[in-house]
Order: sequence, then structure tokens, then C-alpha cells
Amino acid sequence: MMRVVILAPIHTSLYARLVTHLLAQEESIKVTGIVIRTPWDIKRIRSELKRDGVRLANKFIQKYILKEKRYKGSKKKTLRALAKQTHLPSGSLKDLAYEHQIPLIIVRDHNHSNSQHFLEVHQPDVIAFTGGGLIRNNILFIPHIGILNCHTGILPQFRGMDVVEWTAAEKKIMQVGFGVSLHLMDTGVDSGPILLKKTMGLSQDDTFQSIRTRLEVEMVKMMVAGIKGLRDGKLEPKPQNLDRGKQYFVMHPRIAKFAAKNLETYLQNEIPEN
Repeated sequence: MMRVVILAPIHTSLYARLVTHLLAQEESIKVTGIVIRTPWDIKRIRSELKRDGVRLANKFIQKYILKEKRYKGSKKKTLRALAKQTHLPSGSLKDLAYEHQIPLIIVRDHNHSNSQHFLEVHQPDVIAFTGGGLIRNNILFIPHIGILNCHTGILPQFRGMDVVEWTAAEKKIMQVGFGVSLHLMDTGVDSGPILLKKTMGLSQDDTFQSIRTRLEVEMVKMMVAGIKGLRDGKLEPKPQNLDRGKQYFVMHPRIAKFAAKNLETYLQNEIPEN
């Protein structure tokens, strides 16, 4: 029996809910705990404000006000569509935990001593990280196998922040592509051993937002596939050659405009009309 704990950024996270829901239906996998990071912590707000700046307001609206409604009207693959397809019950992670009798705690930070104690008690083989900040050494080495993170970029070429946009800014759409990479977390940023990678196709009407929306769906599928692969002994983590890529940071708005233009040009010249 593979024991899994979910680390979630907020109790309404659709990503975390879907991963929990799908894993709870798998044979020989037991979700033994859920750790939710509270959004109402001044240290977290300051950290995200420093990192995201003015973008934090839009992030707040998307995650805490619109929630699943932000996908309404989209004709492309979305987390909301996946939730409907997989019969995800309405509600929150708290409701899922109650339904499946999964122990749950809410912490100020995933690295907090309360989180560490909870994880040590429940002894996970794998921790599924679905967001909520950097993970420190006191948490990293608790699970027997490790902490899984699904990164919305192709590793090792594009590590860090805004890598969807940086892929276009660096004109690496054809050479590297957009996609997701499942890896074990280590002390670096998106630098741990890789288990799975997948690139995605594009359509001529794509934007960075539509690409990210589809990548979110692939993140859920890849996280579940990775845990099943580890359960079945079919996956072997492979160390990254970090010299093949670099770490990226939050993109300046002027560079973002340049990246968007590169994406538009690529789609017009390389992608046939539907």
C-alpha cells in the first residue's frame, strides 16, 4: 500500500481536490493526510506581494473569488471539465477529507512544526505537492520516496517562474515546446530528478492563458500517473543535467509583450488553421 499525503495551497484548490479525488479511487494507494496552507497569513501575503507585485490582485480574484467560475465558457480542456468528467463532488478539500475519512490540518506554512509533526506521524511514501510555497529541509526528507511537484515547463531547460512566457521569449517553442514535467523536489528550484515529461500541441488561437489552462489539466493527470507509476515500480527518477537549462524569474511586463508577440508570430507561421 502506497501512502500519500497532499500538500495544498488552499482548501478550495481544484488541482488539489482533483488529485485527492482520483487517488482516493486507486487500489493500493491510500491518502493518509491533507495539509492545507492558510492564505490568511501576513508573512505569506508579504512574500507573494514581493514575488508577484501588481499581479497578486488578479491572482487573488482568480483563486479566491472566481474559483471554478474562471473556466466558465471555455471550450478548451479545463480543470472544471475534468472535474465534471471524473465526477468530483462539489465542496472543498475539507469535504473530501470528511467523505474519505482522511486526517486534515491547516497550517500557517507547510514548513511549520505542526506540519512536520503531522507528516512524521502519518509516514507518507510520497507527498503530492499541489502548491503553497517553497519546501524546506525539515519537510523534504520525511517521505520515503520524496515530494512530487508538477512543473508547468519542460525540464531541465526551463526552471522557475513564468516559464510558459519565457519559452516564447527565448524563441524555444519549436525546439523545447510547452508542457509539464513531474519531478522530485530537492533543495533547488525545479531541479530534482525527473519522472515524467510531456509536451503539448498548439492551435492558432492559443494564448498564454489558454496554454496554461490546458497545462493545469495535464498537471493533474501527470501527478496521478506518476504516483501510480511509482506504486507499480514502473518509474525511475532521472537526475537533471542542469547545464542544459537555467532558472527563470518573474517576467517584466515589457518582456511579456515581446514574448506574446513571439507566440503570435509562431502560431501564425507554424500552426495551420483549424
